[in-house]
Amino acid sequence: MAALELILPELRALDDAPGDVLVVAAFSDERPLEGLAGLVDWRLCGALSRWRIGGFSTGELGEQVLYPTGRRLSHPRLLFVGLGRRDDYRPDRAFAVARATRDAIVRLGAERLTTGLFGLDRLPSPLERTALKLVELLSEPPSLQRITLVADLATQGRIKDGIHIFGTSPD
Repeated sequence: MAALELILPELRALDDAPGDVLVVAAFSDERPLEGLAGLVDWRLCGALSRWRIGGFSTGELGEQVLYPTGRRLSHPRLLFVGLGRRDDYRPDRAFAVARATRDAIVRLGAERLTTGLFGLDRLPSPLERTALKLVELLSEPPSLQRITLVADLATQGRIKDGIHIFGTSPD
């Protein structure tokens, strides 16, 4: 299983946890961009927002846009993924998006992934259970070496609780 790291949704934390690909996800009806997507958009001087305004990126379910970040992030590549409409979103869709994203990351030859929770933290389902399933899905063979999840402290606590209650802690 891949090594798991949890970091806060802060630019300093992203800078201190370099990886091969940074994945940000957003709903198609999300304005302005929130969470990790909003943070990364700010660092990229509004590039993600301009994509949305110009129609280059819609946030539709399953959309994937790969972007070279240069030196603006500690990850050389950014993968923006669409989650579809917020009202239509469910855990099964989150897992399908996460699986497709993981497959794309593996095809890129990446070994270190940094990502948010693919919208699971915005659903009423118990995050303790869904986060564990997300970690297991992202860790399926061929395995990444490291998965870094970006979440606030309260969410990190729920993720750790779920790993300890329903699974084993990946070290």
